[in-house]
Amino acid sequence: MKNKIENTAGKIKSSFEKLNLKVIQPVKTWLSKNIFKRTAIIIKKTFLDITSLKKIIITLIAILIFPLIFVILPTPVDFGLISPDHAATIIGFALIFPAFFWTLGLVYTIIIGTSGAALIAEEVKSGTMLLLISKPISRIKIFIGKYMAVYLYGMLLSFFSIFLIGWIGVFAKSGNIDHFISLIPFLTALYIYSLFILFLFTSITMAFSSIFKKARSASILIIFITIISYIAFFLIRTLTGQFYVIFQLYHFDLGYHLGNVFILFVETLNAVPPSISWQTWFATITGVYSMTSTIDPDQNINLGGLEKTNYYLPVFSLLIWILIAALLLLFGILSLKKREISV
Repeated sequence: MKNKIENTAGKIKSSFEKLNLKVIQPVKTWLSKNIFKRTAIIIKKTFLDITSLKKIIITLIAILIFPLIFVILPTPVDFGLISPDHAATIIGFALIFPAFFWTLGLVYTIIIGTSGAALIAEEVKSGTMLLLISKPISRIKIFIGKYMAVYLYGMLLSFFSIFLIGWIGVFAKSGNIDHFISLIPFLTALYIYSLFILFLFTSITMAFSSIFKKARSASILIIFITIISYIAFFLIRTLTGQFYVIFQLYHFDLGYHLGNVFILFVETLNAVPPSISWQTWFATITGVYSMTSTIDPDQNINLGGLEKTNYYLPVFSLLIWILIAALLLLFGILSLKKREISV
């Protein structure tokens, strides 16, 4: 029996070595030679162009100012007497809405959108793109390099914003490192959601930058989409009442879909328990929840939290907008590839 296991393990190892030699290594070599090396130059240059210490500091202040108001508000709880999990829950309750609406919402999407809007449109207008495409690098690699630079900038920005506000929240309440450790699942859920938001809005801004002649036009449209997503549809949902459901306006409500995806990550990682205290915000702003409490029909006990409207399954909202972002990415590449570039 032992020999059979050893023989099987040997065959598997031999097969993997052949696969590695004949397929994996050649592919890695080709990617390194044809894509990564040249694209890395574009990524580095673009990243340095869109970032500076002054800009990062101002951006972080803008991103953190709103959630700070929520997290520094006094609470009647003595954090020295409660468990780390309880402390993390209270801090999570304070941060969950401003994190969605502001830190990873209005401000974050506008920053990402305006950062990428000029990368192609402005370079085409100024003639820099003509010089760039004269080099031995394809337009596809130029687009991917600029796209990755914006994405990398957004990843770093959201990481520092999320974990900084988490630490500030803990420091303001208790300063206990155990409370911060217990808060990590919540912060992780926020960060994973930020990567989704980043993929979507980087694809939007780079696609716009590829088709518009002026960077200002792309920036204005990004800001318009952001306001529609987080503010306008909230007003439409409030003013139209049942007509919102009758005419199925939720199909086009990006704010609802973003809220649906956000809640998906929060629930998957058990970041915070269900509670009316934070779900009411999402019911009002995104429409993910109704104002009806979840009741156990057998015992007539409130199970905690509000009922979901369930216009879409959360995973469907995620897949739909990932597909849209991927199509926008492809559209941006094709637009740059076909775009006439001259002095």
